[in-house]
Amino acid sequence: MESKSKGATARGLTIKGYVGLWVGSVLVSFLVLISAWYITQAELRRMRQRVSTDERALDTGRLLESALLAEGREDLLWRATGEARHRARQQAALGDAAEMARGLETEGVSPDERQLVEEIRERIRTFGAEAAPETSPRSGAALREADELLAAAGRYVRKNQSDIDETLRAALRLQAVVDYSSIGVVVFAGVVLTVGSVGLIRRVVRPTIELTRVAQRFGQRDFAARATIARDDELGALCRTLNAMAEDIADHEKARLEFVASVAHDIKNPLVTIGGAARRLRRNPFDPEQQAAWLDRIIKQVARLENLTHDLMDTVQVSAGHLTLRKTEFDLAGLIRDVRCEQAEIFPRHTLVLEGEGECRILGDKHRLERVAINLISNAAKYSPEGSPVLLKVAQERVHAVFSVRDQGAGMSPEDLKILFQPFGRGAHAHQMARGTGLGMSIVKDILEAHGGTIDVQSGIGVGTTVEVRLPLAEG
Repeated sequence: MESKSKGATARGLTIKGYVGLWVGSVLVSFLVLISAWYITQAELRRMRQRVSTDERALDTGRLLESALLAEGREDLLWRATGEARHRARQQAALGDAAEMARGLETEGVSPDERQLVEEIRERIRTFGAEAAPETSPRSGAALREADELLAAAGRYVRKNQSDIDETLRAALRLQAVVDYSSIGVVVFAGVVLTVGSVGLIRRVVRPTIELTRVAQRFGQRDFAARATIARDDELGALCRTLNAMAEDIADHEKARLEFVASVAHDIKNPLVTIGGAARRLRRNPFDPEQQAAWLDRIIKQVARLENLTHDLMDTVQVSAGHLTLRKTEFDLAGLIRDVRCEQAEIFPRHTLVLEGEGECRILGDKHRLERVAINLISNAAKYSPEGSPVLLKVAQERVHAVFSVRDQGAGMSPEDLKILFQPFGRGAHAHQMARGTGLGMSIVKDILEAHGGTIDVQSGIGVGTTVEVRLPLAEG
């Protein structure tokens, strides 16, 4: 049955997809933040190592400058005084300068700096060869070589100082970029969290509250309560399920009330007849023939009450899953003959025609299968015009006994056939033509299935109805 809903349905992401997108956006934001942090830390470590290397080179360059200046000073003092100690200090300073030149970095530096280092080393070797032990002043070439060597050392110091300054500026720029990027990512994640939370409240919390209210209203017997389907997602599917369930419960409640009214009517009529007959028999003396007629009427109405009681008891047993059968072997054809005779007296304005007189022995609960036959034959008579024939047929087909009932009544629509075997299920034509509880065909199907049998109904509006029952034959 199509469920009814209020409001328009908006198509879009399911709740699962929405939450996945929301959580994914937050995770991606933090992943970007963490990745940026790791990359930044790696770059900063590399910068620290470069600054450390440049600082060592700077210190070495400054020591080289100091050694060269010390060498020049001691050389001047030696040449001026002739004291050996100044000569020794000059030679030591020159040796220190040569050692420091050899310790200058050439790996992992720029080509210009490597070239500058090679120049310093070469000038150290040249200058050492020209620094002869003389008492006269140094030659002009030696002095120029000393000045150029000192200038090269100065360029090396300034180069490393410039590299340190540039690395520090790059680190500050990188830190600023990371800081602003981190703030941006955190703000973005905060916006995503806020928007996602608001969306979850709109898509999950509010519909859940409304579902709770609708369920409470329905629990208070407001069977018209229905949930609004706002979106085509999981909660929308839950709302549709709830609405379908509400429709089914409302239909079952309506069928239950009709069933109670039908049972009350079916009980009332026999009771009225029995009560009236009992009062007549008590007030007026009748001759034996009239008294027997009234007693037969009472017995007939009591039988109707018994059948109704059995239907109700079988319904309860089937619902509880405790339908018990007392199986014996008997002749189905003989049972149908007996039932036809009884129903012919109840429906004297119909012609009940039985085909097939051969024996069909089956193993089953004779009492319950008798009620099946009564139900099918009485339905065919009740829902077909007076004077029309009802054809009954019993035959054997391989391992099955087949019993069919065909009438020329109003027939049933496809919609009526869908609810024929449902408890309290009665079609529109059935309501108009005869009263009933709607339990008969449901019980018939349950009894036949308990026997391992089947029932098939073929019908159409205005063409009548054919019901075919198949039951396993007794072995032997």
